[in-house]
Amino acid sequence: MIYIPLLLLLLLLFIGLPVAFAMFVAGIIGITFVSDWSTVMGLMATSPYRSVAHYSLTTVPLFILMAEFITQSHIARELFNAIYRWMGHLPGGVAIAAVFTNAGFGAMCGSSTASAAAMSSIIIPEMQKLKYKDSLSGGVIAVSGTLAMLIPPSVPMILYGTVTEQSVGKLLIAGLLPGIITAVMLALTVVIWVKASPSISPSVPSFSWKEKFESLSVIWPTLILLVLVIGSIYTGFATPTESAAVGAMGAFIIGVALKRLHKKEISVAIMGTIKSTGMIFMIIVGATMFSFYLTLSQIPQKLVSGIAAMEVNRWVVISAIIVLYIVLGFIMDQIAIILLATPIVFPVIMALGFDPIWFGVITIVLAEIGLATPPVGLNVFITSSVSKIPLETVFRGAGVFLITCFLTLVLFMIFPEIVLWLPNRM
Repeated sequence: MIYIPLLLLLLLLFIGLPVAFAMFVAGIIGITFVSDWSTVMGLMATSPYRSVAHYSLTTVPLFILMAEFITQSHIARELFNAIYRWMGHLPGGVAIAAVFTNAGFGAMCGSSTASAAAMSSIIIPEMQKLKYKDSLSGGVIAVSGTLAMLIPPSVPMILYGTVTEQSVGKLLIAGLLPGIITAVMLALTVVIWVKASPSISPSVPSFSWKEKFESLSVIWPTLILLVLVIGSIYTGFATPTESAAVGAMGAFIIGVALKRLHKKEISVAIMGTIKSTGMIFMIIVGATMFSFYLTLSQIPQKLVSGIAAMEVNRWVVISAIIVLYIVLGFIMDQIAIILLATPIVFPVIMALGFDPIWFGVITIVLAEIGLATPPVGLNVFITSSVSKIPLETVFRGAGVFLITCFLTLVLFMIFPEIVLWLPNRM
């Protein structure tokens, strides 16, 4: 009886019920099985409010609002133009510029889907005009768009910190160096792919030094927001929540100063923030009810005890957990994976002696991979929809870059110091 709700959850997800409601229904039924209906009613009276009333979760709508203001201000196009002038002449230069533009845009918005949508509309038309192959264009945008999850500010990282009660500030900073390394490795992948198959990328003439330096004059909004958000968290000048508020206000002021935020754009940004925040908070409510079922049924405790009794190497266990996350990535979005799987596996991680901050970054890398894997690779669907490139073509191009993502995952597992170096020096 205890495991029936787990099977029910998978069934509800399979038939297409939104993940928030699937977890909510499975959680209620599970609590009824292991306790009684009065327990369900008691939790229903208090849990939905308490699950989203955490102070740390105010960071979520603020970072989303910052992302919406940035998107409506069209800052990303100028950032791409500047990077393109410096890197366009390299093998696959426009694709390389796309990677670092996604990294820079992710550092301002924290949303992978927003990054993929914006870059698909800005960069892919330019790549098609230059005769880049669609598999490279679509693949590099879909996968590099996931960098927004790793480079702060990152909404999934905030949710992981809330669920596990870890320092959100340290988690956000922990993703910075791995995000930069991942971006560099994706850029190297572009170079290797173009060298192996020159026909997928045409040669682009180099810009003059004057044009290169002139392009830097338009990237000041990016630098200001980076200093405001990442710098304030790292130095301890502001908490993550405070830095999110400052970032949202900074993005608003920059948009108004550039005369790109008017009444219509501000309204669209606010409505987009409300919709995204509502969706995320509904998933949190559903995940909380399911977590109560897990707690009452003692499934995580039994899992820890069972693993301890097996006496296997802890790296065997972490490898099994990684496979679990990859499988979940085939059928669920990244936020749902974090909120569903973390309460189950986190006690195991702690019992095995792994660092919770390090595992947070590993979790986000796995969620990144899930955004580009079939059949529910959300970034791939967004890229295909915006650019009109066939879905199978984008998936084929993304597959090349996913190999790099797996290599970075292995790198961060072998050398956890890469992840922990910056947060240990905050």
